[in-house]
Amino acid sequence: MFGEKRFGKERFGKERGGFARGFKPRGQRQPEIGRLQREAGKGGEHVSMHDAHVVVPGELLSESPRPMPFAFIDRGKTYSSVMGLYDKTSGKLVPLEGCYLPNLDDIVIGIVTEVKFSGYTLNIKSPYEGFLSAKDTREEFKLGDVVVARVKDVDEVKNVDLTDASRLEGGEIVEINSVKVPRVIGKNSSMINTIQNATKSEIIVGKNGRIWIRGGDSALAIEAILKIEREAHTRGLTDRISMLLKSGSAGSAKGSGI
Repeated sequence: MFGEKRFGKERFGKERGGFARGFKPRGQRQPEIGRLQREAGKGGEHVSMHDAHVVVPGELLSESPRPMPFAFIDRGKTYSSVMGLYDKTSGKLVPLEGCYLPNLDDIVIGIVTEVKFSGYTLNIKSPYEGFLSAKDTREEFKLGDVVVARVKDVDEVKNVDLTDASRLEGGEIVEINSVKVPRVIGKNSSMINTIQNATKSEIIVGKNGRIWIRGGDSALAIEAILKIEREAHTRGLTDRISMLLKSGSAGSAKGSGI
């Protein structure tokens, strides 16, 4: 296991053999990370909880054939192949469980597991490893470095090529089920922006279910993210997260004597 697993999160510090190289001053922050952070916040499939309901494998979604991910068609009717949330109005089905399968242009957070002359192998929290060619990066990475990158290509046998890579300095990593990532991001990045604004933390959400958090009230940010993962399928989640962040921020301010 990479890092120290604690309360659903992993800490990367200098004492852990160099998983993180410490904080970089804000003025020296790599511009590539800022761009990837914005792209990551664009987020995946979003389902409105006002119109969605939980479905199980084999449940009828439509009396007519409607090709869509995570569903199958039998005798002219459409059925769910997963347990998930189905929004009949938009026709979107989002699974509630499952492993991360890389897609083109996904922003992922990986951990360098092998350094080669030709490039780097990264664990991307998937059945498939990612490969970053030395030709596609100006940075040099070391074993154990935490890296944010974009999926450049996925071929028919699931070889995953990465590009636009940048090392993430310091901070903490939280791992959640990748299918819950759209709920963490929210519609038009509303949820993740709410968490960032309330906690003053710098956050990058990987589509692979790894989330990097640095600075601010990181403990509150982690608590909110793990609550979203647990309650992603429930209604009223946005209001409950807002209440958690308000009460948590008030508690932090009181404890600081503000």
